[in-house]
Amino acid sequence: MASSGDESLANVYAVALLDLAFEKGVHGEVLAELREFGALLESEGLFASFLNTPKVREDAKQELIKKVFGGVLSDLTLHFLLVTIEKKRQFYLPQIVEAFIAGYHERMGELVVDIASATALDDKQRDRLRALLGKKHQQEIILRERIEEGLLGGLVIQVGDSRVDGSLRTRLEAIGERLRAARVSEDLYED
Repeated sequence: MASSGDESLANVYAVALLDLAFEKGVHGEVLAELREFGALLESEGLFASFLNTPKVREDAKQELIKKVFGGVLSDLTLHFLLVTIEKKRQFYLPQIVEAFIAGYHERMGELVVDIASATALDDKQRDRLRALLGKKHQQEIILRERIEEGLLGGLVIQVGDSRVDGSLRTRLEAIGERLRAARVSEDLYED
Protein backbone atom coordinates (compact mmCIF):
# COMPACT_ATOMS: atom_id res chain seq x y z
CA MET A 1 0.00 0.00 0.00
CA ALA A 2 1.29 3.48 -0.84
CA SER A 3 2.07 5.90 1.95
CA SER A 4 1.05 9.55 1.72
CA GLY A 5 4.66 10.42 0.80
CA ASP A 6 4.47 7.99 -2.10
CA GLU A 7 1.18 9.54 -3.20
CA SER A 8 2.71 13.03 -3.04
CA LEU A 9 5.68 11.93 -5.11
CA ALA A 10 3.35 10.27 -7.63
CA ASN A 11 1.27 13.46 -7.79
CA VAL A 12 4.35 15.62 -8.43
CA TYR A 13 5.37 13.45 -11.38
CA ALA A 14 1.79 13.14 -12.67
CA VAL A 15 1.18 16.90 -12.52
CA ALA A 16 4.45 17.62 -14.32
CA LEU A 17 3.47 15.21 -17.10
CA LEU A 18 -0.08 16.59 -17.20
CA ASP A 19 1.21 20.14 -17.56
CA LEU A 20 3.52 19.15 -20.42
CA ALA A 21 0.89 17.02 -22.16
CA PHE A 22 -1.74 19.78 -22.03
CA GLU A 23 0.80 22.41 -23.06
CA LYS A 24 1.78 20.35 -26.13
CA GLY A 25 -1.84 19.40 -26.88
CA VAL A 26 -1.20 15.67 -26.65
CA HIS A 27 -3.01 15.03 -23.36
CA GLY A 28 -5.49 12.55 -24.88
CA GLU A 29 -2.72 10.57 -26.53
CA VAL A 30 -0.64 10.46 -23.33
CA LEU A 31 -3.72 9.39 -21.35
CA ALA A 32 -4.33 6.45 -23.69
CA GLU A 33 -0.66 5.46 -23.62
CA LEU A 34 -0.42 5.59 -19.84
CA ARG A 35 -3.60 3.56 -19.45
CA GLU A 36 -2.10 0.86 -21.65
CA PHE A 37 1.26 1.04 -19.89
CA GLY A 38 -0.44 0.83 -16.47
CA ALA A 39 -2.45 -2.20 -17.60
CA LEU A 40 0.78 -3.80 -18.84
CA LEU A 41 2.47 -3.23 -15.48
CA GLU A 42 -0.51 -4.81 -13.75
CA SER A 43 -0.82 -7.82 -16.03
CA GLU A 44 2.86 -8.57 -16.67
CA GLY A 45 4.44 -9.20 -13.29
CA LEU A 46 7.79 -10.18 -14.80
CA PHE A 47 8.03 -6.83 -16.61
CA ALA A 48 7.12 -4.88 -13.46
CA SER A 49 9.65 -6.91 -11.43
CA PHE A 50 12.36 -6.22 -13.99
CA LEU A 51 11.72 -2.46 -13.74
CA ASN A 52 11.60 -2.50 -9.94
CA THR A 53 14.58 -4.76 -9.25
CA PRO A 54 17.43 -2.68 -7.84
CA LYS A 55 20.05 -5.19 -9.07
CA VAL A 56 19.22 -4.41 -12.72
CA ARG A 57 21.17 -1.39 -14.00
CA GLU A 58 19.15 1.70 -14.95
CA ASP A 59 20.69 1.80 -18.42
CA ALA A 60 19.50 -1.80 -19.04
CA LYS A 61 15.99 -0.82 -17.96
CA GLN A 62 16.06 2.26 -20.21
CA GLU A 63 17.31 0.22 -23.17
CA LEU A 64 14.47 -2.26 -22.74
CA ILE A 65 11.92 0.61 -22.60
CA LYS A 66 13.41 2.15 -25.76
CA LYS A 67 13.50 -1.20 -27.56
CA VAL A 68 9.94 -2.23 -26.65
CA PHE A 69 8.16 1.13 -26.70
CA GLY A 70 10.23 3.23 -29.13
CA GLY A 71 8.06 4.11 -32.11
CA VAL A 72 4.98 2.87 -30.25
CA LEU A 73 4.66 5.55 -27.58
CA SER A 74 4.78 9.28 -28.18
CA ASP A 75 8.12 10.96 -27.56
CA LEU A 76 6.70 12.68 -24.48
CA THR A 77 5.50 9.46 -22.83
CA LEU A 78 8.66 7.57 -23.76
CA HIS A 79 10.89 10.33 -22.41
CA PHE A 80 8.82 10.47 -19.22
CA LEU A 81 9.27 6.74 -18.62
CA LEU A 82 13.03 7.06 -19.19
CA VAL A 83 13.25 9.95 -16.72
CA THR A 84 11.39 7.98 -14.03
CA ILE A 85 13.96 5.20 -14.44
CA GLU A 86 16.87 7.67 -14.43
CA LYS A 87 15.54 9.18 -11.18
CA LYS A 88 14.93 5.69 -9.73
CA ARG A 89 11.19 6.36 -9.49
CA GLN A 90 9.92 3.48 -11.66
CA PHE A 91 8.57 1.78 -8.53
CA TYR A 92 5.98 4.59 -8.35
CA LEU A 93 4.77 4.22 -11.95
CA PRO A 94 1.43 2.57 -11.02
CA GLN A 95 0.63 5.45 -8.62
CA ILE A 96 1.85 8.02 -11.15
CA VAL A 97 -0.39 6.54 -13.85
CA GLU A 98 -3.35 6.55 -11.46
CA ALA A 99 -2.66 10.17 -10.43
CA PHE A 100 -2.27 11.22 -14.08
CA ILE A 101 -5.61 9.67 -15.03
CA ALA A 102 -7.40 11.27 -12.07
CA GLY A 103 -5.79 14.65 -12.81
CA TYR A 104 -6.69 14.39 -16.49
CA HIS A 105 -10.36 13.78 -15.74
CA GLU A 106 -10.39 16.59 -13.20
CA ARG A 107 -8.90 19.06 -15.71
CA MET A 108 -11.42 17.95 -18.31
CA GLY A 109 -14.33 18.45 -15.87
CA GLU A 110 -15.16 14.75 -15.93
CA LEU A 111 -16.29 12.59 -13.04
CA VAL A 112 -15.21 8.94 -13.04
CA VAL A 113 -17.88 6.61 -11.65
CA ASP A 114 -17.11 2.98 -10.86
CA ILE A 115 -19.93 0.60 -11.75
CA ALA A 116 -20.04 -3.05 -10.71
CA SER A 117 -22.71 -5.26 -12.26
CA ALA A 118 -23.44 -8.97 -12.58
CA THR A 119 -23.44 -8.73 -16.38
CA ALA A 120 -22.18 -6.22 -18.92
CA LEU A 121 -24.29 -3.10 -19.34
CA ASP A 122 -25.78 -2.37 -22.73
CA ASP A 123 -25.51 1.03 -24.43
CA LYS A 124 -29.00 2.10 -23.34
CA GLN A 125 -28.19 1.37 -19.68
CA ARG A 126 -24.89 3.24 -19.94
CA ASP A 127 -26.55 6.27 -21.52
CA ARG A 128 -29.25 6.31 -18.83
CA LEU A 129 -26.66 6.05 -16.04
CA ARG A 130 -24.54 8.84 -17.58
CA ALA A 131 -27.60 11.07 -17.91
CA LEU A 132 -28.83 10.47 -14.34
CA LEU A 133 -25.40 10.84 -12.76
CA GLY A 134 -24.51 13.82 -14.96
CA LYS A 135 -27.67 15.61 -13.90
CA LYS A 136 -26.98 14.90 -10.24
CA HIS A 137 -23.27 15.84 -10.27
CA GLN A 138 -23.34 18.52 -13.00
CA GLN A 139 -20.33 16.98 -14.73
CA GLU A 140 -19.62 14.78 -17.70
CA ILE A 141 -19.61 11.19 -16.49
CA ILE A 142 -16.99 8.61 -17.38
CA LEU A 143 -18.11 5.09 -16.47
CA ARG A 144 -15.50 2.59 -15.36
CA GLU A 145 -17.25 -0.78 -15.45
CA ARG A 146 -16.42 -4.17 -14.03
CA ILE A 147 -18.38 -7.39 -13.88
CA GLU A 148 -18.88 -9.15 -10.53
CA GLU A 149 -20.88 -12.32 -11.07
CA GLY A 150 -21.47 -12.65 -7.31
CA LEU A 151 -23.80 -9.65 -7.41
CA LEU A 152 -26.56 -11.75 -9.02
CA GLY A 153 -28.20 -8.60 -10.42
CA GLY A 154 -28.43 -4.85 -9.88
CA LEU A 155 -25.55 -2.38 -9.60
CA VAL A 156 -23.01 -1.06 -7.15
CA ILE A 157 -22.14 2.56 -7.94
CA GLN A 158 -19.07 4.24 -6.45
CA VAL A 159 -18.54 7.99 -6.83
CA GLY A 160 -15.47 9.05 -4.88
CA ASP A 161 -16.11 8.01 -1.26
CA SER A 162 -19.85 7.60 -1.82
CA ARG A 163 -21.16 4.10 -2.54
CA VAL A 164 -24.68 3.06 -3.52
CA ASP A 165 -25.23 -0.68 -3.34
CA GLY A 166 -28.32 -1.67 -5.29
CA SER A 167 -27.17 -5.21 -5.93
CA LEU A 168 -29.57 -8.11 -5.65
CA ARG A 169 -27.12 -9.93 -3.37
CA THR A 170 -27.15 -7.05 -0.87
CA ARG A 171 -30.94 -6.74 -1.01
CA LEU A 172 -31.34 -10.48 -0.38
CA GLU A 173 -28.89 -10.32 2.52
CA ALA A 174 -30.88 -7.42 4.02
CA ILE A 175 -34.13 -9.40 3.73
CA GLY A 176 -32.45 -12.36 5.43
CA GLU A 177 -31.25 -10.12 8.25
CA ARG A 178 -34.78 -8.72 8.75
CA LEU A 179 -36.21 -12.25 8.83
CA ARG A 180 -33.63 -13.33 11.39
CA ALA A 181 -34.35 -10.22 13.45
CA ALA A 182 -38.09 -10.90 13.38
CA ARG A 183 -37.50 -14.39 14.84
CA VAL A 184 -40.72 -16.08 14.04
CA SER A 185 -41.68 -18.03 17.14
CA GLU A 186 -43.83 -21.11 17.56
CA ASP A 187 -46.51 -19.25 19.53
CA LEU A 188 -47.57 -17.54 16.27
CA TYR A 189 -48.77 -20.84 14.79
CA GLU A 190 -52.30 -22.15 15.25
CA ASP A 191 -52.89 -25.76 16.31
